Amino acid sequence: MKPFNSLREAAEYAVTLSDGWHFANTSETYEKESLLPLAQTSDEEDPIDEDNFYLVSSGGSIGLCEDAEDIDWLFIANAEKDTVLPDVYSASTDNCFCSQCGHRLAPGANFCDECGAKLN
Repeated sequence: MKPFNSLREAAEYAVTLSDGWHFANTSETYEKESLLPLAQTSDEEDPIDEDNFYLVSSGGSIGLCEDAEDIDWLFIANAEKDTVLPDVYSASTDNCFCSQCGHRLAPGANFCDECGAKLN
């Protein structure tokens, strides 16, 4: 999972991974064209606290991580609608995903299978 300081930044990354989302607790749906303006407006009207950040899953779902621990999933990517997403964020979880494209990494990998990025 990749962390971001604003919903707009998270949405800009998420649109590279998915082409549609639904709001976590409703049937409201969003496409690329509607997600980005919504994210911008949200950042302007209700910025997150300093200790919080947004996360984007490898499939493009967007969650709010409060107090660097609990994840409240806001937008679920269409491809992940039946996926169980984590409820808690752990910094060690970052090592399981490529920092360039967010793809899940194989244990002990030196390069990302998806984008070819060299891993640290």
